[in-house]
Amino acid sequence: MASYTDLNIPRSTSTVTVKAMDLAAAGCSVPASWFFEPVLPGNDALRKLTIYAFLIEHPTQGRVLFDLGLRKDEAGFSPAIQAFGQQMRPNYGLAADDDAAGRLVAENVSLESVKAVIWRQVVFLMRVLGDMSTFPGSTDLVVGPGADLRTYPQYPEATLVESDTAGRTVTELSFKDTKLKIADLEAIDYFNDGSLYILNTPGHCLGHICALARTTSDSFVLLGGDICHHPGQLRPTTAIHKSYPCPFHILDSAHKNVSPAHFTPHDSNGQFDLAHRTTPMFEICAANRPEYLEARESLRKATALDASPDILTLAAHDTTVKGVIDEFPLSVNEWKEKGWKERVVWAFLEKESPAFIFEEE
Repeated sequence: MASYTDLNIPRSTSTVTVKAMDLAAAGCSVPASWFFEPVLPGNDALRKLTIYAFLIEHPTQGRVLFDLGLRKDEAGFSPAIQAFGQQMRPNYGLAADDDAAGRLVAENVSLESVKAVIWRQVVFLMRVLGDMSTFPGSTDLVVGPGADLRTYPQYPEATLVESDTAGRTVTELSFKDTKLKIADLEAIDYFNDGSLYILNTPGHCLGHICALARTTSDSFVLLGGDICHHPGQLRPTTAIHKSYPCPFHILDSAHKNVSPAHFTPHDSNGQFDLAHRTTPMFEICAANRPEYLEARESLRKATALDASPDILTLAAHDTTVKGVIDEFPLSVNEWKEKGWKERVVWAFLEKESPAFIFEEE
């Protein structure tokens, strides 16, 4: 079984505390066909979405947020985003009951203590951007390389609004001179002590990044952002079968319920055979995605991280971790001792899971 060192993650005893906040309102959904294929009849939308943001606490260098979730105030989005959201209904509906700033204040976390917000993406016409105006000017904004930082009203078609960047330091990360690669992904040691790495994962959009946080000296959480929109884009793989053999009840359920017309391989009776499936169930779709090959390559590399028994993947929209992981104000650092990965790694193929979209309806 591969160790984290096989992925070229440097050894360190420095750690951070990671706390997950799901900021999605009930009923959030997006069209499945935007993100992967195949999409089976009756499964046109990804429903009950989570939208996770993560508070990362360093023992000496303060707090940062990886992502902000959504704006609570929809009127605060740029006109282009508002118009797009209305146009794409009913399968597109994203809303927040609360925002990251409000959640922090409710738990007596000073917003002034947040040194930076790291946005995983700045996506054209998508609503998954938090409200930077809720944080003081002392909170820096950090974005990935090539992120579109144009703002409305200076640019009428812009995703961002002026208050997102005005009056604060904005840093665009560069991987140009980095010498470190983790799972063949370019990496920046954010705190310069091995506790938090920012990974260059382009393709979903310009500037898309992930984070790898060390929760103990030899365990990590991969904050996957939009590296995938469904765990079936990551799994199964040969490595995940070896690290986490699929439980019999899920093998049996998949045999009975996964559509053999859309998924292979088949057993001697023509039914889906999960035990011998060694590639992910879904693939990033090419439609309307000029960088889809780059996105697929980033995702392929991330599967090596996902398969490691030392790493728990927490993607922004993974519904299977909801109700399993501890959420803010509790931390996720004890994920390994609590056996969360064993509980979630195959959960997307359980018939009762909201992530099960593998049969025609």
